[in-house]
Amino acid sequence: MSAVSRLWRRAPAWRFFLYASVLFLILGVLFPTPIVARHMAWTEILTRYLPSWASPSPNAQDSTASNDNANPSQPDTGNPKGDLTDPARFITPDITLAMTGVIPFGGHSLPLPAGIWHPVLSGQYGPNARMSLNVLARTDRGIVTGVIIASTTDQDVPRDVVEDAYNHCHDDRNYHSTVLADRPDGKTECTYLTAAYMGPNASISSDPLIQLAFKRLVTLGFPMPSLFIVASWLHSSGAQESTKGSSSITYLLAPTQPGTVVLKAPLPYWDKNMIARAPAALEFLRRVDIWFTDWVPTLRHGMLNDYSSALADRKPARDPAAPEE
Repeated sequence: MSAVSRLWRRAPAWRFFLYASVLFLILGVLFPTPIVARHMAWTEILTRYLPSWASPSPNAQDSTASNDNANPSQPDTGNPKGDLTDPARFITPDITLAMTGVIPFGGHSLPLPAGIWHPVLSGQYGPNARMSLNVLARTDRGIVTGVIIASTTDQDVPRDVVEDAYNHCHDDRNYHSTVLADRPDGKTECTYLTAAYMGPNASISSDPLIQLAFKRLVTLGFPMPSLFIVASWLHSSGAQESTKGSSSITYLLAPTQPGTVVLKAPLPYWDKNMIARAPAALEFLRRVDIWFTDWVPTLRHGMLNDYSSALADRKPARDPAAPEE
């Protein structure tokens, strides 16, 4: 009798684990985990017609949530995703350019919070290129501490598009929302605070223009945190107003330790239902809320009037994520 035969007869536990390993190997092929499926794409052939019991991973859920939350709800007039097939409408400026104070944007004044901002992507999109887009980033020791996503138009926007954008102010996932105007003639203005999670390949939004901007930052080697706090201002003129147009200005602020991508609190605690358990996260959100409330009048004044190189009040320019002076 060979050694294998004797072991087979005298070691029932060994036989059990041998049978189990074969069984679990088969189950692992039929129902692969996301990691296995990603590195062994051929398993899809076996599982294509089998029911899936797996739920989305936390990263996938965060990515999905961020796609909704980080989208600045740009009030487009027909193609809110932009047209990446027309390179003449978009430019990727020299990112070493430094911008501070106020910059011209769509004939208005876009005030910049404290710090040095760099252009990432700019151009026009939508029917007849009616929407202007500008994406800027701020860094501290080479690490992204803030991103501005601004879009504006001086023309009427369809009411259904405005309402779709306005719905972001009523999203249950927001930390806080404020309705500043909601008139029957279509005039709307609101602000909201929420969180945006960084997914794989810098996928923080479903909007291809925003994806392009963030991928450029990654390609250029700028580290970014896994989460941003989003502060957004939406405005659309009413039918009876002489000045027409709509604007969406969104600030993504990094809630990180200075000079690092380390969050002030672990990632799970930035969820709306968990943030009260993390004092550091709650304090950062409180400071963003106070800052944004003070900043909106300056932002409104700049975006509803013709361009001026100097705004009346820039005292509240220093946001909680601004680099230390």
